[in-house]
Amino acid sequence: MNKNYSYQFFKNLAANLKKLSKIILFLSIFMSFSNPILAQQQADSIVKDSIIKPKQTVKIRLGFDAGKYIWAKLNQSESYDFYIDANFYKSYFLVLSYGQEKHLTDNNLLNYHTTGNYYKIGMMYNLYDNWLTMDNDIDVGINYGFARFDYLLHSYRINQPGAIFEPELVVIKQAFNNNTAQWLELYTQVQVEIVKHLYLGYNVGVKYLINYSDIDNFTITYIPGFFNRNTYSRFGFGMQYFVSYRLTF
Repeated sequence: MNKNYSYQFFKNLAANLKKLSKIILFLSIFMSFSNPILAQQQADSIVKDSIIKPKQTVKIRLGFDAGKYIWAKLNQSESYDFYIDANFYKSYFLVLSYGQEKHLTDNNLLNYHTTGNYYKIGMMYNLYDNWLTMDNDIDVGINYGFARFDYLLHSYRINQPGAIFEPELVVIKQAFNNNTAQWLELYTQVQVEIVKHLYLGYNVGVKYLINYSDIDNFTITYIPGFFNRNTYSRFGFGMQYFVSYRLTF
């Protein structure tokens, strides 16, 4: 009984091993064909991902309007203008500006100080396609500006066209406070990297005055951030020369 049982056991084991060897042979042949296909698919996936999803470099630049600061000092005034821009999508940049001014206006009719601050927010687009490691800008942009300011009138002369003698100078200390103005500006600018992350640049802009405070018996001729106002038109013109430093992440 035991002898027959042992014989049957080894017979079944041999049959099972034969079946198992066939299964292993089949799987080996299948894997030899499927492995190259899977490897190619993985390689294609890596290349595809590397092309479609490149890492977006974040650029943040801090700048200072050196031209306006020097111009103000030469004209017995004060001006501080700072800005920050950051790319939020490809070549598009968000731009924020803040400035403070104390400006002296002195002409044949008026002598007064303008003191105030202003804010600007806008967007610009870099048109320049940099080569290799270059990082320069040729931008076009649009800003919305808002200013809040006070006037202190020191003296004035009454305008008398055709008068033979110069009008009498009237000395007065009169304040016109809590004035506001809003405008839009279109500009183009160039920024050149002179050393790593340090830039020099300038921009030229056309401005349109949306609204401003209307003051009785006093004509507004200067608005912080807007610059000189033309009494015959709402359009203005401005230039900036600035130094900036860019951070990349």
